[in-house]
Amino acid sequence: MFNCKKCDNPGNIILRKKDSYCTECFKTNINHKFRACIGKNKILAKNENVLICLSGGQCSTVLLDLIKNGISLDNHKKLWITPVFFHLMGMRKENDDELIANALIKQCNHYDFNLYIGHISEYLLKNNNVQEINTLPQENNTLINKFNDLLSSMSVSSRNDFLSKVHREMYVHFAKLLQCKYIFSGETLGTLASNLLTNLTIGRGSQVQYDVGFCDNRNEVRIIRPMKDISQEEIDQYIKINQLSPASCISNNQENCLQTIIKNFVTDLQENYQATISTVCKTADKIGVGMKQCNKCKVCESDIGENSNKLSALEATNYSSSVSVGQQQLTSDSENFAHAMFPYINQSLCYTCSKMFSEMDDSNDVNLKHILLNK
Repeated sequence: MFNCKKCDNPGNIILRKKDSYCTECFKTNINHKFRACIGKNKILAKNENVLICLSGGQCSTVLLDLIKNGISLDNHKKLWITPVFFHLMGMRKENDDELIANALIKQCNHYDFNLYIGHISEYLLKNNNVQEINTLPQENNTLINKFNDLLSSMSVSSRNDFLSKVHREMYVHFAKLLQCKYIFSGETLGTLASNLLTNLTIGRGSQVQYDVGFCDNRNEVRIIRPMKDISQEEIDQYIKINQLSPASCISNNQENCLQTIIKNFVTDLQENYQATISTVCKTADKIGVGMKQCNKCKVCESDIGENSNKLSALEATNYSSSVSVGQQQLTSDSENFAHAMFPYINQSLCYTCSKMFSEMDDSNDVNLKHILLNK
């Protein structure tokens, strides 16, 4: 039995295979990490409306508990926000979706909170409204089938990437409807490390500062990640000692895709080389590009790359493709090359979103135009 590294009392929680904590010091440390991450960045005004995104998983459950603890304090450490809780359905089978949503409603009611619920297929709608609190949205089977057809035309890796962008846009959209200028998401250290490596792999390296950093400020509604310094090991221990019950015990199918491979790689790093994950995420905080006025991608809202006289990897890829398919007339015009393989490139879409849309079947072109023209 090791003594707690904070108070020297007997410790019963071991983190990182060497750090011992007693229960009280562990809980204090996690709450401090959460509040310190928010406080040191000094973004939120007092009593600011904040949309809290809940998925029903472990991180979502801990986020809900940390917020309840934070706003319940009556001292200088109190979390001065007005939380508005939101859940997005449509990521699982219909029956599982309803079970998780109903469980989340009960979970929020246990903390004396209400929950708003939306459906991810509403992404295809130009205008949509907020449902009544603690109420499941009415199913629109036509819209759901249309959205699923859009997803089925993509590869698994592109589909996962697209869904992450849809999630982000839906959270921002509902935040505006609910008059929230800020959003809290439950991404933790391991999740952000996976996002970083995935971004670099699929060609979103220039977006790392938004997808991995503390604050995503691409939109007037900012997405904040207050749990970015908390590891999965700490999440597991927090749930155990506080006897919390995640609304969702159902894991998504681990399909063979790029995101799953990287996630498994990061999980292995966390198990054997835990300091590496922290280093990866701290490095990501320092990666970024200067703010400048330019066009934004219609899907991810990132800056669209500027045309250059220099031959880039994008032009080289298109040139190689043209040669391989036996195209007779070749030109050095990079714009013509780009539109051959990457529709709407440098006009409405960034490189990765263009590549993602190029995988869609021609039958889904109406959906593509709908998304692009109604932003």
